[in-house]
Amino acid sequence: MARFGKPNATGRSSGVRSGRDGKAHRPPKGEPWVWLTLELVSSPAWRMRSINCARLIDFLLAEDMNHAGTANGALKATYDQLVDWGLSRSEIKPAIEEAEHLGLIRYERGGRWANSNQPSLYRLTFRADRIGNPPTDEWKRHQAKEIVAWKKDYVANRKAGQAWRKKRKRDAASRTTVVRLSELRTAARSKDGG
Repeated sequence: MARFGKPNATGRSSGVRSGRDGKAHRPPKGEPWVWLTLELVSSPAWRMRSINCARLIDFLLAEDMNHAGTANGALKATYDQLVDWGLSRSEIKPAIEEAEHLGLIRYERGGRWANSNQPSLYRLTFRADRIGNPPTDEWKRHQAKEIVAWKKDYVANRKAGQAWRKKRKRDAASRTTVVRLSELRTAARSKDGG
């Protein structure tokens, strides 16, 4: 049975692992690492996230570790980077929306304007930000029933949007007619009265 440190004056354990056991349970030296609380990993928001949402969070955690934990709030994730990480292009936006709804991330949307391409900036809500503000832990507000209801609505809205785009595309193709230029000229002359 492992001991958790030397006993204190009351004879209880100090809670600090020492010796060989302590070395085995410490993060590796010279390797970036991140800790996650038990409360977070057992929360409905964490457990009910989709695989694509999990991949997005994993990428952002790795990106935060690449910057020694000092870039949270300014983390960048391009579509190409996320595709290389294992997400498909069509699932990146839904993964971002899901992670934001679950309260695991917040992001400032980037875009293309003024001849520049600005990436979106992400913040993991369960980690301190780059300025030193404590975690906002927005994921704590979500309960399992609310998450299930949101996912059903999201899927239904997404399917409705896909059906609408498919119908619109089909309708646009059926309205296409070929008219000769000479017929247009003749119609324009008859309309002008000439």
